[in-house]
Amino acid sequence: MHILIINGTPKTDGLCYSFVQAAEQATLQAGSTFETVNLKKINLDKCKMCGDGWGICFKEHYCVFGEKDGFSQLQAQVEKATAFIYITPVYWGEISEEFKIFLDKLRRCEATKQWDSREDRVSFLHNKPSIMVASAGGGGGGIVTTFADIERAISQMGGDAWPREKHGIFDYIAVNRWNKPYKLTALKSAIAAMIAQHERPQAVSVAAQADYTLLCKFDNGEERIFDIKPYLEKKPFNELTQNNLFENVIITGVHIEWRPGISIEISELYDN
Repeated sequence: MHILIINGTPKTDGLCYSFVQAAEQATLQAGSTFETVNLKKINLDKCKMCGDGWGICFKEHYCVFGEKDGFSQLQAQVEKATAFIYITPVYWGEISEEFKIFLDKLRRCEATKQWDSREDRVSFLHNKPSIMVASAGGGGGGIVTTFADIERAISQMGGDAWPREKHGIFDYIAVNRWNKPYKLTALKSAIAAMIAQHERPQAVSVAAQADYTLLCKFDNGEERIFDIKPYLEKKPFNELTQNNLFENVIITGVHIEWRPGISIEISELYDN
């Protein structure tokens, strides 16, 4: 997995920057690679709303000024990444100014791909998971609205979807001056879990067997047999022995399901 860490703080020390460092360390410890983008150093120009408000970004999905201000290189890094960690301080209940310029320009290029009929015009955020970190100093307020800023942009660019097994927003890490120690741990755990979940193969089919086992096939060609008999001793799984219900098994997102209310997360079976 190759993670792009997008750093929206102008500082090179302090509360917010400590989470940039923690993200880098946790990514390496999990055996993945990363690039860190320091938005303050790139100094992107704000969107100039070319023409009547839309320029070449609407139909061709790149910024005409991107080579000049570094946005084109940044967009290429977004394309290369398989996951994202967005880290920003909270200013006035919003993302930092540098972060806003980045999201505004990226959104004009990536969100517009949803209206492009060409098959190769797919958002660079599509099917890629992300973690958001918002760091509020001072009184510690404004984190919720800051998350809303980022979440809205990610969603508009096709970077959020259900179920969130391998894509979409994986976690929200809300930071203030009082919770730093355990939120650093939380971020590291979230990164490790996101990487592990991304690398786990995805179930593509399931078939019930006569001995109350399931044959599951995965997108990497792997096949596994899962024994469901231990579940039959407790409710509501005891219903599976009635009226051939066990045979009517399907995959619904991240679950194996027989009926609403009787389901098991595939990861629970796979990891055990």
